[in-house]
Amino acid sequence: MMKRAVRVVVFGLCFIGSAAAGDSAACGVSKGLYEEWLGIIKSSVHKGGGALMDHAPSLPQPDRRKAITKEYQGFFHCLADTTERQNISALQEKCKVVESDRPAWLACVTAVHLKSGRTDTKEFLDAVPAGKKGGEIVWDLDAIAGGPQDGSTSIFLPRGPAYKLVDELFLLVLDDKDTAALKYMGIATAATGEAGQHVDEQLKLLLRESPAVVVKRWVVFRQYQSKLKKLLADMTAEMPATEMQKMRKGLGAFCSKDNPDCPEIVRLLGKLE
Repeated sequence: MMKRAVRVVVFGLCFIGSAAAGDSAACGVSKGLYEEWLGIIKSSVHKGGGALMDHAPSLPQPDRRKAITKEYQGFFHCLADTTERQNISALQEKCKVVESDRPAWLACVTAVHLKSGRTDTKEFLDAVPAGKKGGEIVWDLDAIAGGPQDGSTSIFLPRGPAYKLVDELFLLVLDDKDTAALKYMGIATAATGEAGQHVDEQLKLLLRESPAVVVKRWVVFRQYQSKLKKLLADMTAEMPATEMQKMRKGLGAFCSKDNPDCPEIVRLLGKLE
């Protein structure tokens, strides 16, 4: 009886140890997973014209894409669990494991930013990729994540890690933090469909509520005048004329006479009555 009890205890400890090891192994993604996903997407667009990478399992592409999504989702679940149960150092270690996988790494640094209580502003901004190409990686993260998240990825609720990253970055734009506007506009111009509508609504909020940021960061926003012009046209159709004029005056109020950018800003806004 005693020997049997010892065997049960030993077996239980081994099982716990192997489960813990499994959890640790699951908290990462396979090397080259993002590149493989891109290859599948590219070949789908070209109707089978691409090829899977050499290391990919021999599954049909739709099945392999589902398997890739499942692997990423396992990592996102791990990040959520680590955020809730462990300290920030443990979370940062997870980020080191996936440094070579851009979507996974972006999800991880977003989790670290939230875990820090949003005190790591510089580190978070440095991690966000710049330009339209960087924006494409962010929206690839959204496609990989597979849409709205369930409760097991609570840190990324309600719409997943990509939207959480964008929303956190937008808060830094409103606060006029460092390179936030530059990084945000790269992501915004790469957004399409529902993501495009999401960032458009945020930019309308920026124009209404934070005109000083638009004027101060005009060196960034002037590159996107066609987009801003369209948003202003949409706002003119959506808002009462009095509210629109109030917004225009708010923007104009931050334009000093010695600001060389202001004539251009005023032209974009239209007539100030």
